[in-house]
Amino acid sequence: MKKIILLVSFISISISQSCNWLDREAQDVLTEEVVWRDKSLALGVLANLYDRLPTGDFDQEVMQRSGEAMWSGSGDGLNRIKEIPLDWFSYWDYGLVRDINLFIENVEKSTFPESDKVHLAAEGRFLRVFVYFELVKRMGGVPLILQSYSYDYSGNMDYLQFPRAKEEEVYDFIQQELSILHQDLPDSPTEKQRATKWAALALQSRAMLYAASLSKYNPQMAIPVTLENGEVGIPSAKSPEYYQRALEAAQQIIESGQYQLHPDFYDLFMRKNGNTEMIFCEDFLLPTKRNWFTFQNSTPSAKEDNDEGGNLTPVLELVEAFDYLNGEAGEVKIRESNGEPVYFDHPEDLFMHKDKRFAATIVYPGLDFRGKTASIQAGLIKWNTATSTYDTLRSDQLGAKDEEGNLLLGWDGPNNNVNITNTGFYLRKFVSDDPGAGQRSTLADNWWPVFRYGEVLLNAAEAAYELNQDGLALEYINQLRERAGFGPGSYSYIDRNLIRKERRIELAFEGHRYYDLRRWRMADQVFDGASHPHALYPFQILHPGAPFHKKYVYVKLTPPRLYESRKFTRENYYSSIPQGALNNNPKLVKNPGH
Repeated sequence: MKKIILLVSFISISISQSCNWLDREAQDVLTEEVVWRDKSLALGVLANLYDRLPTGDFDQEVMQRSGEAMWSGSGDGLNRIKEIPLDWFSYWDYGLVRDINLFIENVEKSTFPESDKVHLAAEGRFLRVFVYFELVKRMGGVPLILQSYSYDYSGNMDYLQFPRAKEEEVYDFIQQELSILHQDLPDSPTEKQRATKWAALALQSRAMLYAASLSKYNPQMAIPVTLENGEVGIPSAKSPEYYQRALEAAQQIIESGQYQLHPDFYDLFMRKNGNTEMIFCEDFLLPTKRNWFTFQNSTPSAKEDNDEGGNLTPVLELVEAFDYLNGEAGEVKIRESNGEPVYFDHPEDLFMHKDKRFAATIVYPGLDFRGKTASIQAGLIKWNTATSTYDTLRSDQLGAKDEEGNLLLGWDGPNNNVNITNTGFYLRKFVSDDPGAGQRSTLADNWWPVFRYGEVLLNAAEAAYELNQDGLALEYINQLRERAGFGPGSYSYIDRNLIRKERRIELAFEGHRYYDLRRWRMADQVFDGASHPHALYPFQILHPGAPFHKKYVYVKLTPPRLYESRKFTRENYYSSIPQGALNNNPKLVKNPGH
């Protein structure tokens, strides 16, 4: 008799709005026959499958690899990478695919009421589509296996070996499944942790946008990335259809009125009650399932623990992507036209009146956060009367002062020490301000967004623009900018670069940037092996009698812990298939140049 180990606890399970249903512990070894007669046990199997989804939750390496931040934590390995490895973001979890297939088959054979069977099977199919999208966006075409297989010990493995489907075939499968699935999933916008009609439409919108971009921009490369049999590469003729599918799926969500932009961008990721923007998320509510992100990324002065903090430090290029509310571009003005420095009464003055998403995403000098004012100052620039020159005074000790009591180094850096910013900024997005969120004994319970309404608007805007529906694209982008403080109709025109810029800042650190650059075929231009991110350090001027005495200036520099400029090559547009999979299946072909 077959047995399976279930990650379940024998507790009551709320089907519609459970916050903790994914948090279960192994209790027993049960036979399949018992499981598929008891819906609560079947839900335990389903919970385990949800928990194994590759959502990318709070993955610090992903955020650093995207170029949005420098690594300021322990070790410099991530800052020394020149040639991007081919296996970055590789994913090949066919064990999960098989378990999902088994779940679907067992549900369909179960004695559950027909309505339960339809619902649970639809959830299983949603999870399978989710996994196939994560596979195809990283690897290109992959084997499409839609039923479970078991080895018969005959010595013949051929029936277990499948070739890669064409890249377009995988995207077409995703489209076909989701166009049916959303009819069998619940129309429940208050459900955030399980598949709903709206989560399926959000996935459809994202997946079709990816397919459309690949279809349009890959053929425009000097040497398109393709394989002879279509495992990689989608014909350009298919891009209008894919863009239309992406737009239609997004518009079903938009026109339903079920979701709205949360008014406060920081609270969007923290406050759960009444949050109508989140569509599908991974939650960390129970004490047995918390996230470490606040512990890992608090500023030194606001740390609640004696370890870590400050691991990810945003780069100046991202800071400058956030425009000012008066319409000026986001590039910081630290020099006058004559080359003289701009003097500031307070270090935070440089960042006043920026896009509201900026202060909700990035901790800058002088920002009040977690009960502390970010103390970021790199040193003093002091007038030397004996030499009639300026001396730059610095220290490695946080909070150090000179003999006159002037701050030499802020309590939050910057410098090149571990867990201290080496860019001049810290991360605020996803860093909880709740007491105890930064302590390892309690940790944080804020959720990770998988799909949210803000992304849906961006997907719709991009698809509409590519379909020459500029007015519609402008409408959706301006909705996002209005939430950011720009007021109604802040853009009077729209173009591709503006849409991509909005996507960069709205979705920063949510796991989109690297894949966006890949699907637009821009990654080799951004990570060109020569250009590199920058830091921005504030210094206080000490020159008694001068009008700028005790004012602040900023210096732009290369982050001290940056050792290499990254080089993204044509071969990096698809991740490498694991060698073990290639060894076990001779029908698999490698990606181009691998």
